[in-house]
Amino acid sequence: MRSGEGDDLVVLEAGLGISGRYWGPVQERIAGAARVVAYERAGYGTSTPCTLHRDLAGLTDDLRSVIESEPHRRLVLVGHSWGGPIVRMLAARLCAAGVPPAGVVLVDQSDEHAADLYVSPMMRWASAAQARLLPPLAQMRMLAPLMRSTLAGLPEPWRAATAVASSTIAAARAAAAELRQVAGGVDQLQNASPDLSEVPVTVLSGGRSTFADRRMRARLVAAHGATARALDARFVIAKYSGHLIPITEPELVAAEAVALLH
Repeated sequence: MRSGEGDDLVVLEAGLGISGRYWGPVQERIAGAARVVAYERAGYGTSTPCTLHRDLAGLTDDLRSVIESEPHRRLVLVGHSWGGPIVRMLAARLCAAGVPPAGVVLVDQSDEHAADLYVSPMMRWASAAQARLLPPLAQMRMLAPLMRSTLAGLPEPWRAATAVASSTIAAARAAAAELRQVAGGVDQLQNASPDLSEVPVTVLSGGRSTFADRRMRARLVAAHGATARALDARFVIAKYSGHLIPITEPELVAAEAVALLH
């Protein structure tokens, strides 16, 4: 999905298991300042079904292909959740190639400073179970209602479009394939964090928790703070949001992305 005009390009990378259409409110707010692309990874929406390995390297290759198809002067990469590690990997590749992006925004990213939330035996088991369940849920048409519930704060028509694009059998298979690679990806980030020393970075962290997730949320905020310090990045708490900052505070995400172009 493309909107806006100009030589400056902002690319929005979605989290795991969801169509890029949920970026709609953010994209709408950026379009007046730059050309902005929110794309569908392989398997989601009307994109080509995924056939290749869905590890971080493969997802980074996908993102690079999108950017190479969009000529630009300056580039800002915005990644939400699992999209955070993907844009970090690509930014490091671009730096190594001598073409660093103008900036990176990490939006409540999946963070290796809280690795146990992804790689503990319990989390590995839970991820494997979820990966097995997703395709049958899609086949039984039960995945779309679950997605609509998750996206409750997203305005229409984006909510309906995102739920549909995220709940096909192809999307469920893509999500399952990505999910199986998360623990390995987090291990990779722990062992060799992408070098973003040449890139201005902003880290957004959801500051709002529920009773049920307050401990996990505190761990994630602390992890995001550690990442911000390691990258000498701007650190911003999204005080009205939990994990879904692009839905609950799209104006904040858009403002931070556009700020990196100035």
